[in-house]
Amino acid sequence: MFKINKSMEDVIQNFVDELVKKAGIDNMPEDLKNEQLEMLKAQVEQRLGIMAVSELDEAGVAAFEKFMADNKTPDPKAMMEFFNTHISDFEKKVEDTLIKFGQEFIQGVANLKNTKLNE
Repeated sequence: MFKINKSMEDVIQNFVDELVKKAGIDNMPEDLKNEQLEMLKAQVEQRLGIMAVSELDEAGVAAFEKFMADNKTPDPKAMMEFFNTHISDFEKKVEDTLIKFGQEFIQGVANLKNTKLNE
């Protein structure tokens, strides 16, 4: 599913697009859909960031702090290379995080739809 040679932005965009389809909410008006996609992408990025930082050991955290100090606005590819270098099995952890997020999102949408139907 996830390959380091694809940009993280592409991975997230493809994941979010598929998630919206799987949840059955891809038929909303285009402007609302775009707004929701952006919010969803931000949530996915946040979840991946939390996972990545939590996987760093003490030396990795120090290296990450230096990396961020040296790169105020880091290139996404450089960021991916950093995490891939400092976190063992990083691609698998990204995939697992995306799967878990997707399951939670789809369940949340299903719950919301059921709540609306039962009102």
